[in-house]
Amino acid sequence: MIGSMSLLSEKTASGARRRPVPDDLGRALLLALRPWRAQSFSLHDSGGETLWLSAGSIGPDEHGYVLAALDVFALEPNRSCIHRKLDDGRRALFLAARDPLGGCSGVGFAFVEGGLVDESRVVTPAVRALMQRFSMMVARQVDKRQGAPLPAPDADSTMPLDLPDNTPIRARAYTRLQHGGGIRRFEVSVAPVGAQHDAAVFERLVDWLVQHRQRYASKPSSFAIAISAATVFDRGFAGRLEICLTRNDVDEGLVMLILPAAAWAEQPERTLPLLELCERLHCRVVLDDFVLNDAALKLLRCKAIRMLKLSPVLTTEAMQDRYPRALLSACTHIARVLGIHCVAKRVTSNTAARWLAAAGVDYIDPLNAAETGAATTSGEAATLSLVS
Repeated sequence: MIGSMSLLSEKTASGARRRPVPDDLGRALLLALRPWRAQSFSLHDSGGETLWLSAGSIGPDEHGYVLAALDVFALEPNRSCIHRKLDDGRRALFLAARDPLGGCSGVGFAFVEGGLVDESRVVTPAVRALMQRFSMMVARQVDKRQGAPLPAPDADSTMPLDLPDNTPIRARAYTRLQHGGGIRRFEVSVAPVGAQHDAAVFERLVDWLVQHRQRYASKPSSFAIAISAATVFDRGFAGRLEICLTRNDVDEGLVMLILPAAAWAEQPERTLPLLELCERLHCRVVLDDFVLNDAALKLLRCKAIRMLKLSPVLTTEAMQDRYPRALLSACTHIARVLGIHCVAKRVTSNTAARWLAAAGVDYIDPLNAAETGAATTSGEAATLSLVS
């Protein structure tokens, strides 16, 4: 790990300088691991960001090990230490930093020499106290941001679109939780009422996007439309969808279909024809009210599925109960491995939004937050008029 720093390691080091951990804390933990001949030691927050590093740099493989350890600690809240032999022959040791409620707020990561490590002897009272100090330091950093509003969604100016009956509709932007760039996500706010209606809305949206292609050429975006369960199974809708996308040159991923749980979770076999069509036409699919079940494991193999709107049961109860917290962690890990995004619904506080961001959720749907009165600024900014 010691040597010249790559571009990735330079970014990692700059991140550590922006959010420093006292050097004495990191050195004390490195010294406490002397019996296991620790070669290096680093401290990371709940999102995997490097906050302190004894020497060298953290490469992509090492960062992957940290993310995997965070998932294990989230799934096993009573565990405080992990010892693993890695594929390259090295041995890694991970220490969990837990908040007062048992949540994993960070992790310590070391490469150690020698054979098997007695995990029960690693977490001595001194190590436990130092990791608690690290957990408190991370918590203070979060507390400094408690008064800040939810991240502002990526809004745009008014966009013209009308329904077949010329009544105006609206689209709302999802609030992005993760740092950095990314696709702006919009959802067209039209209640699905049937195959003919849903097909007409889809066609009007595609027509408008084609006419205003240059508007989003420099701002990658996607627009999702919720359809009814009956629409999912309707061959007429599938036919109009294919004609519309074949006739128009639509950028891949620009338009998405949101499939209700009544279709994909309750009747997955009947959902497959539409998923296969969407995969062939490069139309993306969102699974609404997502939970881990047999149907989900079957359908996630489809490459058309690019987003999961998590069930509110997961997002509202994960902070209080370890079982939904474990399920949430499993969902975000699966999404990360598959390269797709997760959206949380019914997020009613800044604290919940930050917790979900640390858990790996990419976006939140501000609709429910605005309805409940929480984060009203973000909710109002996320709503865009689409009128002709």
